[in-house]
Parts: sequence; C-alpha cells; structure tokens
Amino acid sequence: MFGRKKEQEPVQREYPLREMIQTLVELSEEQWGGYAFYHEPLERKFTEEQKKEYARLASACGREEAVLLREKFPGESIRSMAEKSGLKVKLPDMPTGGGHVIFAQFTEPDEIVIYRDCIKKAEVLIKEEGLNEYLGAFRLQDLLLAHELFHGVEYQKRETIFTQTERIELWKKPFSNRSRILCLSEMAAMAFAKELLCIAWSPYVMDVLLMYGYEKTAACALYEEILEAAGVRERED
Repeated sequence: MFGRKKEQEPVQREYPLREMIQTLVELSEEQWGGYAFYHEPLERKFTEEQKKEYARLASACGREEAVLLREKFPGESIRSMAEKSGLKVKLPDMPTGGGHVIFAQFTEPDEIVIYRDCIKKAEVLIKEEGLNEYLGAFRLQDLLLAHELFHGVEYQKRETIFTQTERIELWKKPFSNRSRILCLSEMAAMAFAKELLCIAWSPYVMDVLLMYGYEKTAACALYEEILEAAGVRERED
C-alpha cells in the first residue's frame, strides 16, 4: 500500500518542499533501508549489518521481478503489464481510510486501486515547485501502479518469492515461531517501481510529496523521521 498516517510526531519546523525533495533524492538504497526498518515490527531482532543485507536482498528481488516482467511484456505500458498479469486496475477519484491518507493499494487476490486525487495534487506541486529539476520526467500514476503491481506479482508468487518466504526465528526450538519480515515487501516494491520506470531516485520520496498535498505539517514530520532513520541531519538554512 502506498499511503501514510496523518498523525506524526510534532514537527520542529516546516521545510520548503524543494529542499525536502532535493535532500530525499540523494539518499542511498542503504539509507532507505534504514527508513523501511524504522516501521518494521521486528526491527529490534536485527543487527545493523543484517538490516543492510536484507535491504540489499529485498531490492535485488524487486529489480529482478521488474526485469522478468519487462521481458515477458516487451514494450507494454505498466497498466497493460498489470492487466495482462491478471490484475484489475481501478482509478477512483478520492482516497479513503480513517487515520491514513491512502494513495494506492493492492487488495488480494487481484485488485489495484490508484486514487487520482492524490496524483492531481502532486502534479500541481511538481509543476509549481519545479520539482522535475530533481525528479526528472516520470508519470506519477505509472509509479504508483508499478508499486502495487509488484504486490500483485508477489501475491501470485507467494510460495516462492523471497519477500514472502524469508522468515526470522523468534523463539528457539522446541517452541519454534518463524515470522515474516514485513518491510521486505515494501523495499522490493520500491525497487521494482524504480527499475520499471528507469528513475534515479527511490519511490520512497513520494511518501513526502504525496502527503504534502494533503497535510504539510505531517509531510515535514515524516521528512524528519526519514532523515533520522537514514542517519542524515537536516539541511541548515
């Protein structure tokens, strides 16, 4: 799911959107892995080296699936790839969901929903703020669709794909309990979308841009959270 909670920790200051995007597009895959693990329920079970390795493996999984899909459907649009993969694509106008602003989501077994309102808001911001200077040319609808397409592929391959089969042992035998590592799926989906769209930055950047269209304060708080998780200090005025 591509979406964020509205509620964030109190933000210390507001940041210009251009400044935030300029900083975020420079973050490395490893740094985004730190952010992904920031919300992983089992985060404390891993060393820093294990987190880095899992980020590398999950991203490699996403890129590999993107290459396979491109080879399977050469020259096809991302929507066509999704539909030919047996997925239904819906484009309602407004996002929904209680304490969350939802931008896009995959619902098992075969439905992708992309909310057009968030795309319209973000495209206005990209134009007004001149963000293509940092983001280059891309279609936001394709990016959101590609992210959810990975989750569709992942569901279809759930018995074999790394993001679903990898487990961590929580308890020692004889009371064995092997649990999934939830953030692997999101890291792989971001790498998958990045590969399919041939963009230089991580789609995680959109977390802040899309939220900014609805709640500037929440977007700034999220930005601070990302920098903290990535081990980066805020830019100075």
